[in-house]
Amino acid sequence: MLTDVTCSGATTAAMTARQVTAAPQLDAVNRRTDLVTLTIGGNDIRFTTVLGTCAKLSATDPTGAPCRDHLAGSGTDRVTESIAATAPKVAEVIRGIHRRAPHAKVVVVGYPDTFPEDGVGCTSASVPPAAGDFAYLRDREKELNSMLARQARLGGATYVNTYASTVGHDLCAPAGERWIESFAPQSPAAPLHPNAQGERAMATALERALAHRRRPERRA
Repeated sequence: MLTDVTCSGATTAAMTARQVTAAPQLDAVNRRTDLVTLTIGGNDIRFTTVLGTCAKLSATDPTGAPCRDHLAGSGTDRVTESIAATAPKVAEVIRGIHRRAPHAKVVVVGYPDTFPEDGVGCTSASVPPAAGDFAYLRDREKELNSMLARQARLGGATYVNTYASTVGHDLCAPAGERWIESFAPQSPAAPLHPNAQGERAMATALERALAHRRRPERRA
């Protein structure tokens, strides 16, 4: 039986504390649980707020990288700092799941490719970051995924890479090929979130990872 306790805007704190009208998510995990999947971290680093800031700053230097300059121009990247600060929180979530469900497989699902892999942006009212900020945002998302992969490995969990299978279907891709919606979605989805095609691609990556774990070991 599947129990879905995902909640929009949830952070690592929502695992053990009530989120508005939602109970702590780890309340749904117990000794009978055999599989836990989670995608977490993006809200802790306030990535949506970062994207909103980038959108606002784009008008000040459309061909430059005003958001990168704002967030990292002092020599210290504030997003990188947030990712580093979130790492121990993710680690504690994984430990908390293992404590509550000692026999469960724990799977950390990474974030899909949101921005063009080649770093070249697109000019559109629905995709407002400045041209030079696309590569910056792409790199911060990769940094977030790398942190999640490391914490999964250190915590005895499996990391599922959904980035690789969604490259080329970012928010700049044309309609029909776009799996991540822009600031102004053209398919049913939240802004900067996967649409139905993107969700299917992520589900396929997860299913493949689970099938690989179930595959019996071959002995010589």
